[in-house]
Amino acid sequence: MRMTSRKKEILSFFEPEHREWVTGEVGAPPFDVSGIAYLLSGMDSYKFRHHLESARRTLEAMVNDGLLEKITSYEQRQDSTQSGAGKGVWCNCSRYGLPGSCVVMRDNGGKGNAIDGEAVRVG
Repeated sequence: MRMTSRKKEILSFFEPEHREWVTGEVGAPPFDVSGIAYLLSGMDSYKFRHHLESARRTLEAMVNDGLLEKITSYEQRQDSTQSGAGKGVWCNCSRYGLPGSCVVMRDNGGKGNAIDGEAVRVG
């Protein structure tokens, strides 16, 4: 595994001192590919597809190296052919976060491994 400057920059987006700025720009982690591409390349990431593909390849390499964890979520996203008023399309979206921070367990009514109590979002 080679720790490149781009990988270091992506990992810096998860650091507490950058959390407020990053959350204001693209939302809270776990991040999707377009959010990371925007943080890396700015508005150019929406004009040139190679920015998205480069970010995706780097994120996948980081998952393979064990630096990040990948989850797939079913989300409503805006299609590139829609205007701002469009409702979007539902699709599977890959999201990336630090290892151990993306684990989601389904609550099946207290019959699983869930602990009774309140849920609190940390950091």
